[in-house]
Amino acid sequence: MLAPLRKPALFSLGLLLLLLPAAAAKFLTDDRSPESPQEVVRSYLKAIHSRDPREAYRFISSADGRLFDQESYVQAQAQLGGFTLQLARQLTAEMEIKVVERETKDHRARLTIDYKLPAADELAGLLYNWDQEKLNALPRAEQRRIIDALEKIKKARGMITTEGRETYELIKEDGKWKIFLDWASKIQVSFDAAVPNNSAVDVDVLTRKLFASVDEPFQTSLKVRNRGGREVVARIEHRIEPKESAGQVAMIACGFLRPLTLQPGEVREVSSAYLLDPGFAKNTALSITFVFDLASAPRADNLGRTVAGDRR
Repeated sequence: MLAPLRKPALFSLGLLLLLLPAAAAKFLTDDRSPESPQEVVRSYLKAIHSRDPREAYRFISSADGRLFDQESYVQAQAQLGGFTLQLARQLTAEMEIKVVERETKDHRARLTIDYKLPAADELAGLLYNWDQEKLNALPRAEQRRIIDALEKIKKARGMITTEGRETYELIKEDGKWKIFLDWASKIQVSFDAAVPNNSAVDVDVLTRKLFASVDEPFQTSLKVRNRGGREVVARIEHRIEPKESAGQVAMIACGFLRPLTLQPGEVREVSSAYLLDPGFAKNTALSITFVFDLASAPRADNLGRTVAGDRR
């Protein structure tokens, strides 16, 4: 039979139990100093969600930079500029992050954070569907109206938010924390688009190059614009190279499995996400090309005759 605990021991045990939650809370207390791992992650995420790759690159480790220099990184990412970038920064300024887990040892840190920020897509109507050309060309008075409208929405706390969870590794370089993405251990993936010559449709691949892990989904987005005067139907196929690796690439989400119908002047942004098979060779560079097959949409009277013909 176990001997009963003495009262002093009971007191010590109770004190320990009382102190543990406080110690854990202190461990995860926000560190808002500009150079803390938490604030480096916040700054990096804000730049990513603002589509400001030049700013984001400032927080990436030099070890990763040896594989992907700044200019190559900037050219490979979606980027905003001018007034459009100002609006994006205005939204991401409201980003909230909460540290869920944190491990720090010597010159390395690992943070898991929850983040929340205003959902940019929900404001598309106010922001001209995030059309950079239109936004940047607006008169100053109209730009000021949009800025004021955003501020009113924020103060009313009526904005829909986007939430997520991310885990980041950081390393300390010359006394400063940097995001360590470990690109050297990952698989290089390139994206491109093939559109027929003399087409009225323009396609921007928003992320042209990234490094993927076999255990994490990755994605890119396409911005498709119909500059012509007629409605266009776009069918999009994936061309994966090397061909023998196609069976090891799973498409887990796609915004263009069905044809896209674009009105004259319409801009659409669609995304596609993938996951690599665990056996995918790490020394294999993967290329995914979006091949566009374009056709003018059938006129309503022609469609009516076709349907009638099918009924006979």
